[in-house]
Amino acid sequence: MALINKAINEVTVKLVYYGPGLCGKTTNLEKIYGNPKLENKGKMISMSTETDRTLFFDFMPMELGTISGQKMRVQLYTVPGQVFYDATRKLVLRGADGVVFVADSQSSMHESNLESLENLRTNLRLNRLDPDKVALVLQYNKRDLPNVDSVAVMNAYLNPGNAPVVEAAAIQGTGVTATLRAAVTRILDNLKNNVDTTLADSEPLAAPDMTASSGVTASSAGSPKLTMRTHNQTTPAGPVEDEDPFGVAVAAPEVDLDEILAEARGVVKSLEAALEKARAHERAIAARIQR
Repeated sequence: MALINKAINEVTVKLVYYGPGLCGKTTNLEKIYGNPKLENKGKMISMSTETDRTLFFDFMPMELGTISGQKMRVQLYTVPGQVFYDATRKLVLRGADGVVFVADSQSSMHESNLESLENLRTNLRLNRLDPDKVALVLQYNKRDLPNVDSVAVMNAYLNPGNAPVVEAAAIQGTGVTATLRAAVTRILDNLKNNVDTTLADSEPLAAPDMTASSGVTASSAGSPKLTMRTHNQTTPAGPVEDEDPFGVAVAAPEVDLDEILAEARGVVKSLEAALEKARAHERAIAARIQR
């Protein structure tokens, strides 16, 4: 949920990109980060697991105005889509003000999209967040590929609540900033209307089924890797949309680099702990299979 820092007159909100493995979450953040018209960005932190990545950076869309006179800072996260990293997904969702659910539009990903969306709702509840009140935007990605479901078909099985939908081809930058704009606007509306996204007390849910498919097909699994790195802000991540994400170019404010570094280190430490827990679980499953 939103964090208020009265010392610097700033409110920080958290937006998480969620979805099945290799649906385009990382591509979305890389395109946003590489857009030269989006200023006021912090460093991008990248944590690579064996088949997916968790990314983080923040920015200040100052042209959106203030909330009760306070500046707004937006933290953007992706989560790994693979099943073994459910602990990381759950951790990253903690305190989220909004979620962009990135769905793979290919017809073959129907079940994977549904499983990931249900996993999102489960992990929001486990974090005491109401899935029906948290600001949600659906991005139907990979619209440039053949054999994709129509928007009507995807709405029928993914969007019974009529959440905002953006069609996208993230690899080309299409629809990326429109998705970001829609999500930030929904978060802002929740804050202005004092919407309480905290889930009322209810019986705790059972842990997610760690043996279920996470949406990675045999042809889509990533190559093993485990690296930690930061992205240079001056290097765009490939082609980006030729548009200002929020319509106005603004000068970058002074940034407290020590504070940003401390926050980034905290995020990395938490994610490393979650990753180690996931690896332990993976080893336990492998040991049981070998018996």
